[in-house]
Amino acid sequence: MNETDSSTTRSKSAQQTRASERVSAQRKSTPRMLRTILLGTVAMVAGIIWLGDQYGVERQETIELMLASAGFVLGLTAAGVLGAVFIRLLRHVFNRRG
Repeated sequence: MNETDSSTTRSKSAQQTRASERVSAQRKSTPRMLRTILLGTVAMVAGIIWLGDQYGVERQETIELMLASAGFVLGLTAAGVLGAVFIRLLRHVFNRRG
């Protein structure tokens, strides 16, 4: 084995080590990400309720508007997922024929 081969081997093993470190770091960061999403959502809801109180909007009305907004977003998400499933089914059917 010459010097070039050994440096190539070292380079590949270093890349594999870095890749495994990244995967490990991503797995460890999943609970952190979920915690951040939860805390951000709680802060946003509290901020909207506080803002509604500051502008004289009744708390019940503010909560109803937030729920309506959440329902709208979930409806759009569901429509997108159903559209993607429909397109995938169409591709499956047409690929089977061809």
